[in-house]
Amino acid sequence: MHVLFIIIAAIVGGATAESFAGILGGGVLGFLFAELVKLRGRFAAMERQVAELKRGDVGATIRKTDPTQNTVAQPAPDRVTPTPIDLTPTPVQQPTPALDELLQVNVPEAPRQMDIPASPSPAPGALPEPSLSRSWRKASTRAPLEDRVIGAIKNYFTTGNVLVRVGIIVLFFGVAFLLKYAAEHSHLPIEFRLAGVAAGAIALLIFGWRLRTTKTTYGLLLQGAGIGVLYLTIFAAVRLYPLLPPGAAFVLLVAMGVFAAILAVKQDARSLAVMGITGGFLAPILVSTGQGSHVGLFSYYAILNAGILAIAWYKAWRPLNLLGFVFTFVIGAYWGVTSYRPELFATTEPFLILFFLFFVTIAVLYATRQAPELKGYVDGTLVFGVPLVAFGLQSALVKHVEYGMAFSALLVSLFYLALAMILYRRKQETMRLLVEAFLALGVVFGTLAIPLALDGNWTAATWALEGAAVLWIGARQSRWLARAFGMLLQLGAGAAFLTHWGVPATSMPVLNSGFIGALMISFAGLFSAWYLTKRLNERKPHEELAKIIFFAWGVAWWLAAGLMEIERIVPESYKLHASLLFVTGTAIALSLIHNKLDWSIARWPALGLLVALGPFALAELDSHVHPLTGLGIAAWPIAFAAYYWILKRHEASTPLIGYAHSATLWLFTALTTWEVAWQIDRAVAGSGTWPLIAWLIVPALVLLFLATRGHALSWPVQRHWQSYILIGAAPIGMFVALWSLATNLASDGNPAPLPYVPLLNPLDIAQGFAFLVLIRWLLKLRSEQLPLWQGVPRRGIIGVISVLGFVWVNAILVRTLHYWAGIPLNFDAMWHSTLTQAAFSLFWSVLALCIMPYATRKGLRTLWLVGATLLGFVVLKLFTIDISDIGGLMRIVSFIGVALLLLAIGYFSPVPPKHKEVAQ
Repeated sequence: MHVLFIIIAAIVGGATAESFAGILGGGVLGFLFAELVKLRGRFAAMERQVAELKRGDVGATIRKTDPTQNTVAQPAPDRVTPTPIDLTPTPVQQPTPALDELLQVNVPEAPRQMDIPASPSPAPGALPEPSLSRSWRKASTRAPLEDRVIGAIKNYFTTGNVLVRVGIIVLFFGVAFLLKYAAEHSHLPIEFRLAGVAAGAIALLIFGWRLRTTKTTYGLLLQGAGIGVLYLTIFAAVRLYPLLPPGAAFVLLVAMGVFAAILAVKQDARSLAVMGITGGFLAPILVSTGQGSHVGLFSYYAILNAGILAIAWYKAWRPLNLLGFVFTFVIGAYWGVTSYRPELFATTEPFLILFFLFFVTIAVLYATRQAPELKGYVDGTLVFGVPLVAFGLQSALVKHVEYGMAFSALLVSLFYLALAMILYRRKQETMRLLVEAFLALGVVFGTLAIPLALDGNWTAATWALEGAAVLWIGARQSRWLARAFGMLLQLGAGAAFLTHWGVPATSMPVLNSGFIGALMISFAGLFSAWYLTKRLNERKPHEELAKIIFFAWGVAWWLAAGLMEIERIVPESYKLHASLLFVTGTAIALSLIHNKLDWSIARWPALGLLVALGPFALAELDSHVHPLTGLGIAAWPIAFAAYYWILKRHEASTPLIGYAHSATLWLFTALTTWEVAWQIDRAVAGSGTWPLIAWLIVPALVLLFLATRGHALSWPVQRHWQSYILIGAAPIGMFVALWSLATNLASDGNPAPLPYVPLLNPLDIAQGFAFLVLIRWLLKLRSEQLPLWQGVPRRGIIGVISVLGFVWVNAILVRTLHYWAGIPLNFDAMWHSTLTQAAFSLFWSVLALCIMPYATRKGLRTLWLVGATLLGFVVLKLFTIDISDIGGLMRIVSFIGVALLLLAIGYFSPVPPKHKEVAQ
């Protein structure tokens, strides 16, 4: 009815009314927009709950207590009563909703305590109205805007007492045309003409009032028509004709609004209340001259909204609430766009706050004034529309104030969080949906306050904490969707932080948004991982993986925060080792957290310290310095001590911990070898073979210690014996063997400042030490009978040692020829030297002479064949290489010497028989 009144006012009022219609049209659009931005998912679930209540025991109770509910049309009084209605759909019936339902454009609302719009009493001659089906309500909730508007218009003209409805419309147009015609053609004074129209309107009111008990719907229609005509008459008296001053007209319009509200409450008729409030809000617009005070306007609107609040205390009339909301904020927005100036802030802000509080309170009352079976049904338009619209207006008021928006958002957030807490403490299950809505609004506005006040780093970091809080709430309320949102919010916050990470060089160390923001993201991730692990009993499948991801996420952000800050503030020469100390401290902290919180996942990054030490060692190589330079003299010992402490704490609960001990031994040996070699090289200024020998000292000593004194260390060596003596020592032994091979093939054995003496020079002494250590270690392995050692081929190892020994003794010969005979130490010179060729022939023959008699005595046929093979090479060499030097003395020496040796070997060392060969 109020929409119809606005249309007629536009026809009568000309240009002024047309402009107001535009304003109101904008307000309607704003209202519809607020409808569209509601959380559809939440209220779709609410609609299903309502439908389930309707299909339940309520219907049976109604049919039992209401004898008028049957399939045969029965005459019924027109008065709307709060008697429960049968909610079972009846296909043959025609709906006849009441007047106040016909003008609803938005979603059909829930039934109220005293005014259930789904089933008003039928008009005379009409069939009882069926309840709205669940499918229609669901479809209407999601229907496009134009379909809903068309549906409302169609509903008006096809349901209920159509003749009365059409008659009311025709009456309004007729009165409008009558007033216009009377102004142009009638000779009666205008006062009499308007008085006659007013008298007719009063007659309609009286007649409708008298019918309120017998024909309720019909009587309400007539009363609404009378009130509408009186509004038009007052409007005409003040705007079309200069009969009433604006002040008097204003008082009359207010009086009409109050009168209509009284009639509405008295008769429990929502439509009359809507009519009265509409007239009340339109009154200052209709009589405005453009010169009034905004304080007076908003004070008047405050009184009207107080009246709506008073009605909301008793009645859950949603259209009345929405009408006050739309008129208040649309007209307020229009005034703000056209008239607001910053100097008016002090006289405008209090009204905005007051209106905001009014409609938040009305939204709470609406949720508490429902019928018993629908308690908790909330008005999404007010719940979500009020803060959105009010905050939009607030942004215009405080845009000239620094941090005005940030403080406004923060205050709104605190308000909604406090309100949610107050309602939650009432422990009413019916308030749960409203509590969650207010909690969500508090979180949203708290989130919005952050970017309005802080830089990108702080914003993203605070969002991460908010995500952790949302996850916590979701866990407490057993809502996996909230937990998922909290996780996504944290990941998004991290991505946003990366786009802003970077602080000026002049910012304070540690106390800056980059470092603290990253720590906040880290804390949020670690808290989420811990809560998902320790406090959430029923996890979704994806949350099992999420707890691992968020733990890794939190640790990664912690490390990134610390390493980035070290990179920014620590001098270049100390950065590497400062980072090593930071990572070591992190591992220690995680180990302590593991035991303190019984959080098993926390031990893995602590045990992973060894993995981190590897890149640090590679970084040392890249820096071309030794490990103990600068802070390294403290960082590396602390790192190894800390890791062995971690290994001891977690060895009982960690699989494959033996391999961690082995890898730690490798890294310790490598770094110590590097440091000792660097120190020796520095001491001798890089001369001679001393730096090369230094690379053997530490590995050989480690291998010798394990083979001779390893059992003396109950922990960790004896406790993890196989991990040290075999798995850990094997790569070290391989390194010693490769060192021996490489030095014999590539080094000249320069003993400077000492003279070269075969076997007694530093390199050969080191070679001998290396062979003794390898043999001692292999004998230890043989005596231990370790399971892994049983599968190692013994002959293969003996063969490798023999090859290394053969290379070594030949290298001794080459180096002796170089230093004593002056033969250049290169392949070409040695190849063409007859002395070298003869020396090799005789030397190999002597070796065979040493091997083969021993093999004969021991019955080692394989070893004898090795010596014989060596002699075969000697003979082949004589006839391919040595023979080329015809007439040379060295050729004669070679041939004669080899021949004598062959004869001696053949006499003293015949081939052992096969059956006498035994494994040694």
